[in-house]
Amino acid sequence: MTRPILQDSPSQPAVYKSLGLSTLLRFLRDDRKPTILDLGPALGANVEFWSRHQCRLHIEDFYRDFIARTSSENKESRASIFADLLAFNEELSFDIVLTWDLFNYLDLTQLEGLVRHVSRFCKPGAALFALISSQPDIPDQPTVFRILDTERMVYETRTQITRPCPRHQPREVAKAMGLFQVSSSFLLRNGIQEYVFVRGEDPRP
Repeated sequence: MTRPILQDSPSQPAVYKSLGLSTLLRFLRDDRKPTILDLGPALGANVEFWSRHQCRLHIEDFYRDFIARTSSENKESRASIFADLLAFNEELSFDIVLTWDLFNYLDLTQLEGLVRHVSRFCKPGAALFALISSQPDIPDQPTVFRILDTERMVYETRTQITRPCPRHQPREVAKAMGLFQVSSSFLLRNGIQEYVFVRGEDPRP
């Protein structure tokens, strides 16, 4: 489904250095065009940034669709929700997955279900980028992250309403990540922990 591309905000929110982003770029391969799954909204600056790296970009505004779906679905039907919302061709393989701060808006069971589904479309060595907050509260809706360059991002908070942060602990997150293991992590001054996870080999039968 084609998503509308959000226009960049005319204001200038806080700019943060992102060690996670610069680390993530090391996973771009020179021998072929990398394929990226972006689970945030389509944002013009980000589309342009990845196009400079000759990437194939798949954008899914996952949280918007997830909230709309879970607000009306019963518990018995939720097992297939990730497959329904992220219905990819079985031959598709992602080199990088951008979850941004999505994990802050999922409980651990939902987080595990999402990662389990996405990992089906990632080969060993694929990277997953996530930002997890340790603050008591987070915006009521996921933050929009606009990439400025290889080391800097703008955080755009589009609501003043807040909610309690689940403050997922590293051990809980590691358990929920399944085949993805922590490769790098960086604690920022704003209380955000940037993670770069790497998919490992499938267990032998």
